[in-house]
Amino acid sequence: MWNRAGVAVGAVFLVAGGLIACEGSARLARDASGQLPSEFICQRSAPEFDPEVFRQRRERLLSALEGGPAIISAAAGADFIYLTGFTGERQAVAVLDPAAEHSFTLFTAPRRPMATLWDGEVPGIEGAMETYGADTAYPTGEIERMLPRLLEGRSSLFIHGGDQRTRESLRSWAEEDTNRVLHTTLAPIVHEMRVVKDEWEIAHLEKAIEVTALAHRRVLQTVEPGQREYDVQAEIEYVFRKNGLSTGFSSIVGSGPNAAILHYPGNQRMLEDGDLLLMDIGAQSSGYIADVTRTIPVNGRFSETQRDLYSLVLTAIEEATKVIVPGNRILDPHHRATEIIVDGLHELGLITDPESWWQKRFYIHYRNNHYIGLHVHDVGSYGDLDAPDRDSYILNPEIRGREIIPGMVMTIEPGIYLLGDRLDHLHELFGDLASAQELDAFAAQVRPIYEKYAGIGIRIEDCVLITSEGNRVLSANAPKTIADIEAAMRR
Repeated sequence: MWNRAGVAVGAVFLVAGGLIACEGSARLARDASGQLPSEFICQRSAPEFDPEVFRQRRERLLSALEGGPAIISAAAGADFIYLTGFTGERQAVAVLDPAAEHSFTLFTAPRRPMATLWDGEVPGIEGAMETYGADTAYPTGEIERMLPRLLEGRSSLFIHGGDQRTRESLRSWAEEDTNRVLHTTLAPIVHEMRVVKDEWEIAHLEKAIEVTALAHRRVLQTVEPGQREYDVQAEIEYVFRKNGLSTGFSSIVGSGPNAAILHYPGNQRMLEDGDLLLMDIGAQSSGYIADVTRTIPVNGRFSETQRDLYSLVLTAIEEATKVIVPGNRILDPHHRATEIIVDGLHELGLITDPESWWQKRFYIHYRNNHYIGLHVHDVGSYGDLDAPDRDSYILNPEIRGREIIPGMVMTIEPGIYLLGDRLDHLHELFGDLASAQELDAFAAQVRPIYEKYAGIGIRIEDCVLITSEGNRVLSANAPKTIADIEAAMRR
């Protein structure tokens, strides 16, 4: 191993079970050549662009539409990318019609020297066909002229996205004949397709998650008191970039009291001895985004109070992961994690009545799992918990959501967040649910214990692929247990 000056300090890496333990100083920045050490370079390959993957998706969509036709524009965002793989031009439009001479027509910007000067090379008409598998392609300026010809003889059309001018043209087309029907319900169909990942998607998610795990392991070796949160962020994103990937979302790097802020945006604070450091990060590979969170002690050792809460969250994620299997319901892991955290907080004295809805809601802030894919919170129905009001389901074990099926990829991310002054806001938060006397009595009884843990924020998050046999934790290479974290940080 090498120290920050590039001097060897005799550290030894022991790689076993996907984890790294090290002896001696672990705070290396680069190897002797100034490069990232090879153990942080992902060896997992991910497939290159394959037009056949996207052709099969379009066929599945058209089968669901009983033949189409369908028009999807780049304005549909990730849905357009999911169906075409085309990311080269923001005004692109795809026309899908299996009954036409050309079943996949793509409108895109042609290659122009001046545009290339400003924005770089674009696929153009040639690339739309040669690379992305379009049967034919036209310049986007030809859409209005070509649409009537492409839709000739058709009485039903599905549309998704599109700029205002294209939508107006399609509305005019529909209004010309009372027998013509314009459907705008394509998004839910595509979103349901995206819930179950195909092999190509899983391969890219695995790559993104593996690189994200390497970034977590890298921080275990480099973090130390006196750094800034942005120093940690820079190390994380350096690992992403050195592996040829980018960030899937803004990295959350919160130390000390900032770890108790769910979507902390600052990343500025200086890390202090005794802090916990929460890192919610995700690389992306071909648009597929990882989401892995770890919480670690900056000085390499959990304190007793930190261990109390960390052990509780760790148990919650381990037990919740066991029920992420086919046949169970999608909210079952959330309810299991919540049950464990509520019982544990009650044992610690932070909850006085484990049956009190508002006391549980004081600590439970969100659903503990979500899909990942082309969005970090990917699209798709969750079943009967799709209500916008999370209070209707977050603590109701009777609401279990849709069935878990193989091919889903989701996170599980229980956490405990004890903002220092949150007890002072009980009346504001729950004054409509409990009397002032009840709230004050709770605060008086809990405050001495709460103050012992105040300012601690802990979240642990894994990415889980559901298989026909059960599940596979894709982020297992990021150390998670207290023993593994402390061993990897041993100075």
